[in-house]
Amino acid sequence: MAKKTWDEKLAALSEELEKLSKKTATAAEDAKAVRELKEDALKEMISDTKGDIAAMQENLRIADEENKSKLSSALLKAQMTVRAKIEDHKVARDKKLFEAYINDQIDYILDCYDSAAWLIANAQLAILETMDAVIEYDAKYGEKTEEAPAEEKPEA
Repeated sequence: MAKKTWDEKLAALSEELEKLSKKTATAAEDAKAVRELKEDALKEMISDTKGDIAAMQENLRIADEENKSKLSSALLKAQMTVRAKIEDHKVARDKKLFEAYINDQIDYILDCYDSAAWLIANAQLAILETMDAVIEYDAKYGEKTEEAPAEEKPEA
């Protein structure tokens, strides 16, 4: 089944809108004409329209009886086609959602690694600055941290 391009879809939509516009214009003209008609002519038009509708309904009923199996199979085929299209659409949407989720997760992971690298770099800087402060402290105050004296042995 060939996919329609956007231009083809828009062209088809334009055709449908044009048909609808023509029907609307015809209905507007009929409405204008009806207002101008006298009551008897209006009743006659209503009667004729009702008769046309009844005739169309009867023709549909007869056609339905004659072609019931053909119509049923065509309807079933159309329903199955619609269901298949709906399922395809759900699968495509699900795929896009998964792809978006995976892309977002990868971006989040990279952000976490960048944050971790930044925190580690800050920790390294803090260590170096602390060591520098210890050196400066020793230079200013001359105190060095001494190790605890070894245990004295009792004299015998």
